[in-house]
Amino acid sequence: MTRPRPARRIPHSELPAAWIHTLRERRKPVTRAEATRARQFVDRSGVLPLITHALDAHRKSPAGRPRTVTIQALFVGMTLASWRAQGRVVLADVADLLAQQLPASIRTQLALPAWPDDVDGFEAAYLAVRRAFHAVERVMDPSPLPKRRIKRTDAAALEAGADQSDLDRRRALLVEVTNRILEASLAPARPLIDEYWEGAVAVDATPVRTFSAGVHPGTEHTATDPDAAWYVRDGNHRDPSDTTDGRKAKKSRRSLFGYETTLAVLGDTTPASDLPPELRLPALALAFTVHKPGHDPAGNALTALKDMARRRYRPGRLAADRAYSSSQPVTFHIPVHDLGYQPIWDYRRDQLGIQGTHAGALLVDGTWYCPHIPKPLITATADYLAQKIDRTTWRHRVDARPAYRLRPKAAPDARGARRLLCPAAGTHPTAACPVKPRSLGRDPRLIPVDPAPTPGGHPEVCVRESLTFHRDTGIRFWQELEHARPDWVRLYFHLRNRVEHFNQYAKDHEALERSRTRRVRGIAAQSILLAFQLAHANHRKLAAWLDTLQSATQPARRRPTNRRTPNNPHDWTPKRHSHNP
Repeated sequence: MTRPRPARRIPHSELPAAWIHTLRERRKPVTRAEATRARQFVDRSGVLPLITHALDAHRKSPAGRPRTVTIQALFVGMTLASWRAQGRVVLADVADLLAQQLPASIRTQLALPAWPDDVDGFEAAYLAVRRAFHAVERVMDPSPLPKRRIKRTDAAALEAGADQSDLDRRRALLVEVTNRILEASLAPARPLIDEYWEGAVAVDATPVRTFSAGVHPGTEHTATDPDAAWYVRDGNHRDPSDTTDGRKAKKSRRSLFGYETTLAVLGDTTPASDLPPELRLPALALAFTVHKPGHDPAGNALTALKDMARRRYRPGRLAADRAYSSSQPVTFHIPVHDLGYQPIWDYRRDQLGIQGTHAGALLVDGTWYCPHIPKPLITATADYLAQKIDRTTWRHRVDARPAYRLRPKAAPDARGARRLLCPAAGTHPTAACPVKPRSLGRDPRLIPVDPAPTPGGHPEVCVRESLTFHRDTGIRFWQELEHARPDWVRLYFHLRNRVEHFNQYAKDHEALERSRTRRVRGIAAQSILLAFQLAHANHRKLAAWLDTLQSATQPARRRPTNRRTPNNPHDWTPKRHSHNP
């Protein structure tokens, strides 16, 4: 059989020119003011010194010609492209924008050459932009894998032989650079955030597709984006092929190939009716990280919170779902406490009831109670989920718990230790107990406590007026608000709704989840492109919010909303919201 001849390479002059005409028709020249704003945005972010230093350290020698497209020009072009395409950054659009749409004076300031307006000129500009982009993402790539299809055995060998300290340094640089881009979008609201915001934050992870088709876990080769993995909707979102810790993902109802983005979203704890319109800040993305689906959710959330601390955001309430509250204390709860956050947790079914003890005190559903709290109150939520009691009985039992709660005597000390009072101790007891004679006969409304005698005597918490609870005591489950009580319901679901709202907002407008909006492979490239999409979402949020405020020419007006009337927190039940462990 005759072997077919190889196809002849067609010169550019013979190629169809229809696409170049289409490119010209959709151009919109950049105004000088628009270019200046983009330069100010890049300068405000402070990413150029960081990237320039990393590139200089990565170079083997000072030899070589200067870059055709400087790092400043690249980021100005990506900023302009994201503003014009709903946050999407496509390198071909960046190349055409830098080559043909900038004013001559701006091109001179950015040290850009003159490219002809033809196929050869476009390809030259595109290659220069592509080289600059890959040089940037390469110095902050936390993965040792090439961005192409390779054998899984080769990928495992590359990961095993990589310098972990160098990868950690690159990841730290990637997190800082991408969050600096996000921070630059918050500049209009940062003074108000610093002055009036109480520090409330909600963290959550959302999946994003990558521009690479996933492959079956049993195949010999990886996908063309080996940094990505399968996201599964149920369970812990892990790739079904990942069994590095002996656990497998649960059966999936929905899956996609890509990454997860952990977001920290600005929340508020003050009712909207108590704030003037100019202080009702919208839900904004304050920090984010990109990672494989289901890989170390607590560690990635902590990375985002630490970057917020680097940028001097004050800590406050922190709401997170069960994927974070079920983590190990040393990897999440203790560092979160050390950062100054006050957690608001929810629990799985198998975590309800008694979660710990200390000197006789019982940790029940995240709160320390008297050891003589009636058992029906301890198991109230677990019994309701097991359909042993009805809704009214469950609510009465949960509302009866505060009388047995250990009350704070003073604020925590510098080491995080807290002193808590027995409910029958102090000048304002909430229970009457014969072990504390001063609590008897004070108020007939006090709940009577009848401790049963034991051979070893009464627990230490009963004998003493107050007791010290060190930082790590019960830290995995403890929270300041009582679980399922109205204050907890209002704050937990309000903060969780804020982060879920922002996730959907960015997916609807910036197409955050769609792979076509980020066409470069690799976790570093995906992180940089996602940073511009999230920054654009913040821009739109702030523009809509500023448009409603009072000015010299228009009165303040309410933002249109399709929200329903808020549910009464007293009517909430855990039944609809629970999962099996």
